[in-house]
Amino acid sequence: MKLFTPLLVSTLLAFAIAPRAHAQENAADSSAVEAKLKQMEDAWVKALVNKDQAAVGNMIADDFAGFNPDGKHVTKSRLLDEAKNEPNTLSSATNDNMDVHVYGPNLATVSGTTTEKGKDKAGKQFIRTYVWVDTWMERNGKWECIAEGVMQLPKKK
Repeated sequence: MKLFTPLLVSTLLAFAIAPRAHAQENAADSSAVEAKLKQMEDAWVKALVNKDQAAVGNMIADDFAGFNPDGKHVTKSRLLDEAKNEPNTLSSATNDNMDVHVYGPNLATVSGTTTEKGKDKAGKQFIRTYVWVDTWMERNGKWECIAEGVMQLPKKK
């Protein structure tokens, strides 16, 4: 009995500690994913400012599906086409209020706002703000945006 009691206590402690260690490990993994996806979202808007379709294309899955601010369904090729043929010139684009939800080791959403400043094709300056949600999936060790919804906010009066 003397030998049994310490063994029982040790076993119970191990079972009590294991889930906490696993939860801490998952929290660390989630933090790394969160940081990575926020960095990728910032790289995306930087690529739009620089009209770097290759950089955007590398972040978007081949089977991407989304909706643009006009409510039109877009695929990867259409999204890249829209970026390539964008008549406006962006001087800056900044993400704010990014919120990452990690649903598993390879699936997450990022929502936030983006404020773009630039000039339209007539040379008139504009400021536009969008709200968006992107769904990201890690495939073969690479995070890709698999879905997106974007809406332009009304101009402030």
